[in-house]
Amino acid sequence: MRRVIGHPPHPGPGAGILSRASGWNDDDMSSLSIPQVTYLGGHPERADETRGLTAVVDRSGILLRRPFRRFLTFSWGALRGLEVRTPDFLTLISSRSAYDDGSSLHLHLDRGVCRFHVHGVPAPDLRARLASWVADTAGPPAPLPAMPPPPPRGSSGPLDVVRMSLDLWRVAGLGRESLPDRGTLAYRLSLAEDHRRCGRHGEAIALLEPLAAGAAQAFGPVDEDTLKVRNALGQAYLEAGQVDDGLDVLREVVAVAEHLHGDDGALTLVVRNNLAIAYQHAGQYAQAIELHEQNIRHTERNPQGRDSIETVGRRNNLAATLALAGYRERAIELYWEVLDALPDGYRSQTLAVNARQNLAILHNPSWTP
Repeated sequence: MRRVIGHPPHPGPGAGILSRASGWNDDDMSSLSIPQVTYLGGHPERADETRGLTAVVDRSGILLRRPFRRFLTFSWGALRGLEVRTPDFLTLISSRSAYDDGSSLHLHLDRGVCRFHVHGVPAPDLRARLASWVADTAGPPAPLPAMPPPPPRGSSGPLDVVRMSLDLWRVAGLGRESLPDRGTLAYRLSLAEDHRRCGRHGEAIALLEPLAAGAAQAFGPVDEDTLKVRNALGQAYLEAGQVDDGLDVLREVVAVAEHLHGDDGALTLVVRNNLAIAYQHAGQYAQAIELHEQNIRHTERNPQGRDSIETVGRRNNLAATLALAGYRERAIELYWEVLDALPDGYRSQTLAVNARQNLAILHNPSWTP
């Protein structure tokens, strides 16, 4: 099962029971029928604009059909992104469809983007009804369990054990060497990060523990570079399965950063985000959500305001945590906010691609964290 991407408090309110008067079929909540759909293009097998389609959304995917036969089928696994928005001017003038207050539905595939117009249903309504349908169909939410500790590193024999012991001894010795300047500290921190990313958590910790002590002695315990080393140490502890140690270190770093740089300082926002991710990995979602929301409030007060790229990125992190915590409908709502806040020039950038991909994942009722 694909995982939500990003670093996902109660779920947002549902959109209510769908009524037959709205043109939406709710006789069987395992599927949702959306009438008056026009295909606009984007599929290699269908070149012409086609009106009078019905979209049926169910556990297998999205089926577009004519009155008596299939038109196009999209399985959930084939979708690389999903987007619902108000039709833009270019879409309307390039289509033979009459203007109305409908919505554009875009389905992203490996081979392109299929575009549809849904007549008579504004984008906010279509979004809400899709979210309500998948929440009802998927059933009660269940959070992703805490991240298990990594398996112990295997060895191929006594010589391998000796080699690993020597590696630990070398990096620990490097961490204890004097720090003549900040460039040396940056190099050692980078080396520790390389070990951590490669899964050599023991080597990363063996280097970072004495390096943190050395940085505190050379530059001061509350120096920004010292805090960066301690932040890396906290993350290494977490990834090594030493959850309590990792959380303790990151909590201390956040407290010092808040005291020195303020609640909304750049470093404070970064380390608070890292602490939120640490709580998420530990399965402590309430604390993670609270910290992400705190970061969003601080960035919204900055001069750029609510729709700055920094705020949108932090909203994306909260959405991922909400999804992994089991709050599917609230996560979907927040990913729509991410997309709406991004200018048109950012629609091909990582944040937009990530949001569209996660919306496709979250609308699949068979997906679980």
